Amino acid sequence: MDDNVRYCTECGRELAPTDNFCPACGANIDDMTKESYSASPQTGIGYGCATNSPANSDGLKTLSYLMLFWGIIGTIYGIYTIISAETSVENAVNMLKDMDLWEDYLALGYTEETLKTITYAEGACITVSGVCALMAGHFTFRGEKYKIAVITCTVATIAAFIGIITLLVGIFVTYRLTQYKSAFKS
Repeated sequence: MDDNVRYCTECGRELAPTDNFCPACGANIDDMTKESYSASPQTGIGYGCATNSPANSDGLKTLSYLMLFWGIIGTIYGIYTIISAETSVENAVNMLKDMDLWEDYLALGYTEETLKTITYAEGACITVSGVCALMAGHFTFRGEKYKIAVITCTVATIAAFIGIITLLVGIFVTYRLTQYKSAFKS
């Protein structure tokens, strides 16, 4: 066995005699003494390194980006819905009156105040869904606090019940998130 063969003590990769840093993980090997080198590759060491961490898996990153995307869109849309509830309901009522349908809405028990309340509730649900999705996306991106990520993703899904597509996508994302439990650090 050749004594000049060196392996990185961090990731186990074979090193050239002139290497000062490990080309795989970047560990500084100038400070290592000859006794600290292993005679065989250390395949188990380095699993927690950033390059090998399951938290960096493409699927988990895709889920976090999807959550962050919905979080931004949902929060902005929900706040906009709350802010514009007065004018949008007034415009809708005027349109219904122009089409002679407002009496039908009144017969069903809808008033202008009822429509405003429904619009405020819709905006609040979407805002809650967006904020929870932002929190879940943040924890998923970092690979931390699995329970909080799943709970906030579930709340975001439930609060997005207004839209069928958002509800179905939320259920899918929550399900996929539960498949990545081992990728979280805590």
